[in-house]
Amino acid sequence: MKTKQITKGLRNHIVDTTALLTASNPIYSTFETCVAGMSDGVSMNARLIASGISYLGMGFIFVKGRDVSRKAFKINDKTKETIQQTHDIIYTVGMNLIFAPPIYFASGEIDIKKIVIGTGTAMAFSAVTGGPMGYAVDAFRDLTGIKESERVPKLIRKQKPLIKKGLAALLVGTSIAAMAGIYSLTSDRNETSNYEQPTGIEQVMGEPVERMLKEEDYVEHINSKEEGKIENE
Repeated sequence: MKTKQITKGLRNHIVDTTALLTASNPIYSTFETCVAGMSDGVSMNARLIASGISYLGMGFIFVKGRDVSRKAFKINDKTKETIQQTHDIIYTVGMNLIFAPPIYFASGEIDIKKIVIGTGTAMAFSAVTGGPMGYAVDAFRDLTGIKESERVPKLIRKQKPLIKKGLAALLVGTSIAAMAGIYSLTSDRNETSNYEQPTGIEQVMGEPVERMLKEEDYVEHINSKEEGKIENE
C-alpha cells in the first residue's frame, strides 16, 4: 500500500513539473536571450538547472504551494477564469522573486546587473507565464488521468485516455521545438558578441601581458642605443 502511494505521488510530481516546464521554458528562454542579454549557453544552463531543480523537488513545492493558496482563497476549477488567472499570476511573481536569482547565479551569470534584469523581467512577465503555468498544471492532470478539470474544454475531457495522453506528449514536444527555434534565431548574434568580447582569461592576462610587451620594447630600445654608441666609438 505504501509503495503504491509513493509511486502515485512520484507520478503526480512528474506530471505537474512537466506541465510547469512545458508552459514556462520557451517564454523564459526568450526573455533571457532577447531581453536580459544572456548568451544562449547561460540561458540553456538556466533552463537545465531550473528543470533539474524542479524535478528534484522545486516543482513539487511550487504546485503544492499553489494548491494550498487556491484552497486558502477558496478557488477551484469552477471559479471564474479571470480570478484563477489573477491568482496564478500573483503567486508566480512571488516565486520568481525568491528563486530566480540563485538559479541565474548557479548558471554561471555573475553580472549582478544581468541577474537583476533577468529576475525583474521574470517577475514582470509572470503576467504572461503565471496564467499558462497554472492552466498547464490543471490541464496535464486532466490529460494524464490524475484529476479531471472543468478548465479543459469538454470536447477534450471526453476523449479516450490514450488520445489525451498523446495530446500531453504533443504539448511537451511543441515546447521543446519552440526552445530550439528560439536558440537558433539568437545563436548568430551571441556568437558575434562572444567573438568581439575578450574571454575571461584574456581579461585577466591582458594587462600583465601588455605591460610585459612594453617593457620588452623599452629594453630593446635601450640596447639599440647602446649598440649605436659602441659603433660610433
